[in-house]
Amino acid sequence: MKSWLCLYDSGTGGVYPTLWTECGWWKIIGWAAPPNGCRIWEPSYYEITFPDGTKTTDAVFPGASGSDKAATNGGTYPCQTGPWKLWSYYGVQMKDVLGNWGSSVAATHEVTINVTCP
Repeated sequence: MKSWLCLYDSGTGGVYPTLWTECGWWKIIGWAAPPNGCRIWEPSYYEITFPDGTKTTDAVFPGASGSDKAATNGGTYPCQTGPWKLWSYYGVQMKDVLGNWGSSVAATHEVTINVTCP
């Protein structure tokens, strides 16, 4: 699993988290997509600690499916200048050769992103 956990400017005075993942496995030719697809767990959780010290509660990334890549956005929050601490627990699940959801990989990430509001 390859993944990115980011914050984006909503363009309307807000900021939202995005989780992007890519599923694959190592074949003789290198990194390759699984033959039957993958999906982000439903739900995957995140928590944001804002610069004023408040936190999100029960925040989730909705599930998303794709052939070998999946992306999903969390909720939009009012912009606050300063460090945003973003933590997430998520995973992906791949289909087996019969097309059933099978193998899973989980991860946690924690990043601190310095946000500047317009």
